[in-house]
Amino acid sequence: MASRDDVQAVVDRAVSDPQFGTELREKAIRAVHGGAGSQEWQDFFSHFATSPEDLQALAGAEGMAACTCHSRTTTTISTPLCTTTTTTTSN
Repeated sequence: MASRDDVQAVVDRAVSDPQFGTELREKAIRAVHGGAGSQEWQDFFSHFATSPEDLQALAGAEGMAACTCHSRTTTTISTPLCTTTTTTTSN
């Protein structure tokens, strides 16, 4: 099961290894453009978890943002676990 330590290890490597950091950033961009469930999405998130269940479990880990599935909030790249779209409304 993925943990906060696993995520921190990826971040630490991205900071200390510029080539890996560039690769990770490029994969993140491709994942956003490919959308949830795409091969690009899987390639990026495989650095953080080995299964969709492990990735979802990270949302409930201490210190991690909780999933806001089906909410009317804006989803940013920092919380890409639940949706592939961003909904904006005006009143």
